[in-house]
Amino acid sequence: MDGSGRRRRVNTVRAAARGLLVGPRAWRLLCALAAVAAVALAVVGQWRMDRAAAVPGSFGSHFLDLLYGSLGLFVFQPPALPDTALSVPLQVARFLAPAATLYALADVLVLPTARLRARLASGHVVVCGSGPGALALVAKLRAARVRVVLVAEHGRADLVDLVGGDGVTVLVGDPASEALLRAAGVGRAQRLYVTGPATGHNGAVVTAAQTVARAAGRAGTDPLRCLVEESDPDVLDAMWMLLLRRPASDPVTIEFYNPARLGARLLLDEVRPRWDPVGSEPVVVAGLSTFGRELVVEIARRRHRALGGAGGRLAVVVVDEQAASLVDRLCRRYGVVEDMLDIACEESEVDALGLDQLVHPSHPGAFVTQIFVCYADAELALRKALATSRPPTRRSVVVRVDRMSPLGEALRPGSTERQGPMAALYDDLDFFPERERACDPDDAPDDRLEAWAEAIHVDYCRQRLESGEVRDDNEALVAWENLPEKYRSNNYDQARDIETKLRLIGCASARMAAAPEEFAFTADEVDRLSRWEHERWMRNRVANGWSFGDVRDNDRLLHPDIRPYDELSAETKEKDAQMVRLIPELLAGAGYRVVRFPTPAAAG
Repeated sequence: MDGSGRRRRVNTVRAAARGLLVGPRAWRLLCALAAVAAVALAVVGQWRMDRAAAVPGSFGSHFLDLLYGSLGLFVFQPPALPDTALSVPLQVARFLAPAATLYALADVLVLPTARLRARLASGHVVVCGSGPGALALVAKLRAARVRVVLVAEHGRADLVDLVGGDGVTVLVGDPASEALLRAAGVGRAQRLYVTGPATGHNGAVVTAAQTVARAAGRAGTDPLRCLVEESDPDVLDAMWMLLLRRPASDPVTIEFYNPARLGARLLLDEVRPRWDPVGSEPVVVAGLSTFGRELVVEIARRRHRALGGAGGRLAVVVVDEQAASLVDRLCRRYGVVEDMLDIACEESEVDALGLDQLVHPSHPGAFVTQIFVCYADAELALRKALATSRPPTRRSVVVRVDRMSPLGEALRPGSTERQGPMAALYDDLDFFPERERACDPDDAPDDRLEAWAEAIHVDYCRQRLESGEVRDDNEALVAWENLPEKYRSNNYDQARDIETKLRLIGCASARMAAAPEEFAFTADEVDRLSRWEHERWMRNRVANGWSFGDVRDNDRLLHPDIRPYDELSAETKEKDAQMVRLIPELLAGAGYRVVRFPTPAAAG
């Protein structure tokens, strides 16, 4: 702990020094000091030369002449000097003064040029933030040849060096400033990313962006897409509910994303060929960092999604100095964790613990084949991963790091470096660079079921809020990421049935096109699919223990609509019909559209 604290203090000092040396304000201060020093040295140097040449008069009588001669150095005009050797102070001043002039010209001409270039840009991407996630995002966009304007609070010179410079314009200031966002061309931008963990500041940036977009004439038909980083579940719920109340004509569409949650999904997709949450072998998660906690939740959700409640609980050993309390909080917030995972907590000293020696108490003879190392301290994570994956134990070890290191590149599957002795020692070790892989929510896998289920939930919450319900009355009125599994399952079932419904009438889903054709069901199609939807809903209810009752009773599992479709009231039939008519809108919200198969006549 002492070593880790010392490293943090050293990094803090380095960051402060870097900010002092590369910040534009600091350079302007240094330029001003250099200019004052140049004048003083030039005055002193000229006076020494006058004394050496025995020029008559006192220092006071010659001061204005000496000052005028000194100022001439800033415009490359040397003063009139006696025929003597140049003094040392004047030698220094004649180089220091032009240097200050050149920097002042660059500050006056180059930086405004960057702002002008950003202000005139259109169709570009604006990234607000200066942390590792923002820099990784800028590097990714730049590699894809996307024009980027980075709005950050730290020094321009350092950031340009980190993100590569070419194709990236860096503006320095407060990202929550409307003037700075306007200078960044937010009103004509394609997307706006607001990165960093500061919830209040991110909200201020979004508010300013909304004002700028509205002033630029953006509207519901051409809104600015704003992606905001938010990792706090409680804050996410509150902000998500506020978004549902926004009018469709709003100039900004806001999407929240959690880099750790996105990273956990991407990681499990990568390891799927070797390990899957539906298996029975115990797994180890070392380090309940933000990423580690999201990984545990995602493992539980994927197991529940694949097996339901019939697959038993997966044995998981969690290693963290506060494992018990963190796991308890996870179980209380996400019931699926307790339902699908049999978690054993290990709180021993990290350095005294061998991850490859861990066993689950309820599976003492089972061999652990998969270990995830998720410590926030990259040095600790790497050390434990290397110690765990060495022979003779043959198990898959995945270590989470901020960004890929030279060692990680050498051990990456398929790399040319992974052909020598390192391959024999660490063939089962893989690196997952979270900041690089999970910096952009658009990198999420194309999961139609997930997207459709979320769209269904969004529509449900919007309707409930419009009817006057509040969070205290309905526990399902939360963000999709925080929705209890019992409600998620219903949405998944409904989402799975969408493709079935479309096939019944000769249609299918497709990714949204640039200019999609308008689609609407015919009256006969609405009637047919409404019947199908009611039968699907009724089968689902009966399978979960519900039965018919004249009055709905959630405790006794009674519902008056568990009856044949033809016996339903007109009001209930209209609810089913409305759900069918909403399918194109639901899919559009998730980035999909409905297309009809060509009829034989049309194909001919």
